[in-house]
Amino acid sequence: MAFDSLANRLKEGIKKLLNSTGNEKVEEVITEIRKALLEGDVDPSLIERFIQKVRDDIKSKKGKGLLTRERVIDVIYNNLVDVLGSTETKIDVNTVPYKILLVGLFGSGKTTTAAKLANYYKKRGYRVLLLGLDTFRPAAFEQLTQLSKQINVKIASAGKNPVDIIKANVASFKNYDIIIGDSAGRDALDENLVKEIKGVNEAFKPNNVTLVIPADLGQNASVQVKAFHELLGINSIILTKTDGTANGGGALTAAYISGAKVVFIGTGEKINELEEFDPKKFVSKLLGLEGLESLLKKAEEENIQVNEESVKKVIKGEFNLMDIYDQYASTKKLGPMDKLASLIPGMPTSGNTKELLEKQGENIGKFTTIMDSMTKQELEEPNTINSARIKRIANGSGQTEELVRELLDQYKKMKTVMKMSNNKQISGLMRRFGVKL
Repeated sequence: MAFDSLANRLKEGIKKLLNSTGNEKVEEVITEIRKALLEGDVDPSLIERFIQKVRDDIKSKKGKGLLTRERVIDVIYNNLVDVLGSTETKIDVNTVPYKILLVGLFGSGKTTTAAKLANYYKKRGYRVLLLGLDTFRPAAFEQLTQLSKQINVKIASAGKNPVDIIKANVASFKNYDIIIGDSAGRDALDENLVKEIKGVNEAFKPNNVTLVIPADLGQNASVQVKAFHELLGINSIILTKTDGTANGGGALTAAYISGAKVVFIGTGEKINELEEFDPKKFVSKLLGLEGLESLLKKAEEENIQVNEESVKKVIKGEFNLMDIYDQYASTKKLGPMDKLASLIPGMPTSGNTKELLEKQGENIGKFTTIMDSMTKQELEEPNTINSARIKRIANGSGQTEELVRELLDQYKKMKTVMKMSNNKQISGLMRRFGVKL
């Protein structure tokens, strides 16, 4: 994903917390999160405010029934979302023609982003016009022309001066829903660029000024955002080059400092590699929680009902085959067991555990048939199943005696794994499913 470096550091902190056996790791994890954000180029003053808010929120939630680890994860998640903007923000095309002016320095990827944005709106049924206003960079108009041909979007005629280009084409604006202006950049926001961009802004009268900044800009992103914001009043931000190795924290928090919202992120060079920016989904990915959210959503879509008593017994490692039978029907709807386990943060998914989960997933249908041939006593007391009973169960289910023995063997191994696993973490997961433990 984008921002892999920052994400990996954050995930390590969360993993350390999930694998802890007590509350002593909380402060250590907070320190780990601070280090991750610092190395990710997040503004230091913002980090300190963030860390203090995390501590305050943890303290305020004491005694409200949540485990400390769960509380820390929820608090970190919620506060990171707040930094990035708690809700998904879109450019609201509320008038026609709607004029978007892209601004930024050299190397930010404005021209490619202009085409990506045009493609995005064209696919949604808007009539889009590209306006090449970069007369400073050689071949800028030619580049935009080639990109416009790829997406079959009209591009306005060229000119020697950006203000003249606007004036020459303003009469045709009424024929389009969205006009996207690709302005010129410089190595820095110097006097010449300030003068030019002010003139463009006055002539174009954009409904939205969008700053394009690359993810590798680091903490300099804050300086750039502030300068452009003071000059023009930035409405939105598009992050580019997020597919590289850049930490990206500086670019993300620059948006927070300016008050402008990130609306899109460029995830690659291809014309369709532009994604809407959703802070909640983004933070879930940064913390490695996106799989859990997907799992919860799928469970909701499948209308899966959880047998709370069986779940409680499974978590404690005190379950029998009757409890396993109850859970198999729901599990089949969600997908392979080893894949489900990989979606749960902190769940062991390697070595013997992985092999056990894979075998269960492969044989879940056959195991269900075998259990259909067992008596109530055998399901509740698997230890009573001897060789004679195994033979009877195999004949009744149409399965081999070997497979019946494998079910019993996996049942015993599962009990051992659950007793040794992080039961508090699994309890937290089940609370997310609405199970009262």
